Amino acid sequence: MAEKIRKLANSEVEVLSRIVAECMTGSQMNEIFRECGVRDTSNESTKWKRIYYTFLTRQEIDGASNAFLNFIKKSLKPVRFINGQNGDYDEILLEINKPLMLIGLQMTNERKLLKIEAATTISEVERRTRDLVSELQKRHIHQDVIKCCKEEYLQENYFHAIFEAAKSLSEKVREKTGMQDDDSNLFNNAFVVNNPRLAINSLQTPSERNAQNGLKEMLNGITHMVRNVTAHELKIKWIVNEQDAIDILTTISFLHK
Repeated sequence: MAEKIRKLANSEVEVLSRIVAECMTGSQMNEIFRECGVRDTSNESTKWKRIYYTFLTRQEIDGASNAFLNFIKKSLKPVRFINGQNGDYDEILLEINKPLMLIGLQMTNERKLLKIEAATTISEVERRTRDLVSELQKRHIHQDVIKCCKEEYLQENYFHAIFEAAKSLSEKVREKTGMQDDDSNLFNNAFVVNNPRLAINSLQTPSERNAQNGLKEMLNGITHMVRNVTAHELKIKWIVNEQDAIDILTTISFLHK
């Protein structure tokens, strides 16, 4: 982030250092220090202490915690977690976000650092992280839905979460067909029974043609209910609670499959 982020308290630096240290070897830590342009000034051998003392010193020099947060970001490069190397990426990101949420920050799945409303209690942190993530995972929400809306959903911005997820349906159809139509025109033309651009079956029997039409109508229905409403109504006029968001995201996930 270009904006300066306040210095973190010693306890905040410590808990984050302990979490990050668990997802790397000593040699990997050396590489990440070099990549960040930071010299290890700790004179320590324990991994978390190397991170802790180096960045306590660095943030005193900078008057900000940006260098430390950048180190965390570099540590979370997804390629480092392929085949379970260095731990489970989602679990580590979840643990990192717990202390960050108390600070008023959040690291997204794409390693973007966002400012959010700070949590004030441990129970609030747990509710805003584990419970919501678990609910998405328990329902096996399609990855195309999660990557479009996870930031908003974890910030409890349900209104925009379902909007982004619904938008992803149109984007996927355009990607598969090369068409540039919008919304209803896109779905009607892509899934028309006679000479469709996309088909979910052979369309040889009445039942198969009905299934094709049913999918088209479901896509149109979600678009009319979610995208048109969210695009044209003031946010305050359509209140979307957590359960509504989960139900709608589940439907959109089904359509992606």
